[in-house]
Formats: sequence, structure tokens, C-alpha cells
Amino acid sequence: MKQNNIQFSTDRQSATEGEVINVSWDCGVPDSVALKVENGYRTYILQLADSGSRALMVEKSKGKMTLTLTRACGVHKDSKTIAVKVKNLKVVKARPARSHSTRSNGGRSIPSPSQLWQRIKEGTRAFIGRIKYAWQVMPPKTKRIYRIVLIVLAVLYISSIGQSRGYRAGYEQAIKDQQTIEQRYNHPAPGGFESPAPAQQQPDSPTNSI
Repeated sequence: MKQNNIQFSTDRQSATEGEVINVSWDCGVPDSVALKVENGYRTYILQLADSGSRALMVEKSKGKMTLTLTRACGVHKDSKTIAVKVKNLKVVKARPARSHSTRSNGGRSIPSPSQLWQRIKEGTRAFIGRIKYAWQVMPPKTKRIYRIVLIVLAVLYISSIGQSRGYRAGYEQAIKDQQTIEQRYNHPAPGGFESPAPAQQQPDSPTNSI
């Protein structure tokens, strides 16, 4: 194997913390392919297929993100490295907005309805972004498993709705039957519910006198 046979590239040379970069590779037919990601704070290794593409989240780093693709064939290994320049995400401290609805409670301010709604929207947007990223970087085999699980849960939910409706209809019918029986018992119709006649006592059989 020769190093120049490894095709390894990224869609950008620089990125900002929190953004997503796409990496592509083609290593022929080796025994294994691994991608080592280093950002100055932590290092992790991903096992990859022989060729393909993948999205990576740019985490907090010390100025750069180093990507090293290594392929192995038997005892022989060769690699190719790409360094992506990472810009730190600037945190802007917003001034607290003064509102008539803001009240001080032990040194804490109660957000106004507009501020609360803005926080909810930002949190929802961030949550959806994370879900999309997790789905994008998820291996195809894992995606198929999640799809099957979601389909099974949907079928169980639909069937449980039908069963609950059947149970409710049966319960309501049982209540109606009980009310009908109680009404007939408490207000019997003329000629109904007769007390049973006492049983006639059989005469004692005569005893033979000696």
C-alpha cells in the first residue's frame, strides 16, 4: 500500500466551534480503517468503512482539529492527516432587558412572557439541531434498527387505542345493564316478582303398631 493511494478530504479548511464538517475517504480494500480526531482537549477514534463520507461536529478546541485517517492491511499501516483550523465561538453577554413585568425576587428577575417564549424557541431549535446531527452521523445499520423500533411502537400504540375503545364500550354497556336490573328490581311491573309459595309439608308416614 502507498500513502498516495489514500483519498481523504474535508469540505472546508476552517470552521467555527459548533459547526459541522463533512469528511470523505476511499482506502481501497484494507482490513480496517480508523479515523482519529484530536481537538486539544480530547481524542477519540472512529471505526469506518473502506470508503464513504461522514459529518463531524466541531467541538471546543485549541485552535485546530486534527483528523488522522489510518488504514491497516495485515501488519502494514499507513495514514493521512488533515488539520482544520477552528475559530472559537464568541459568547456575547446580552444586557438584561428592563420590563414592567420584571420583578425582583431574592435578587432574581422573572422573565417577561416574550423573553420566556424566546428561550423556549431557542431551546427547541437547539434540541432539533442536535437530533438532526445525531441522526446524520448515525451508522446506517443503527438507523434501520431505530426505524423498526419506531414502527413497532406505532403499531402497538394504534392497537392499544382500539383496545381501549373496546374496553370502554364494554364497560359502558355493563353499567347500562346494571342500571336496568336495579330499576326493574326497585320498580317491578304489575304481576312481576312474585314471592315463591311455601313448600307443602309432607304428612308423616303411618307407623305399624304392634
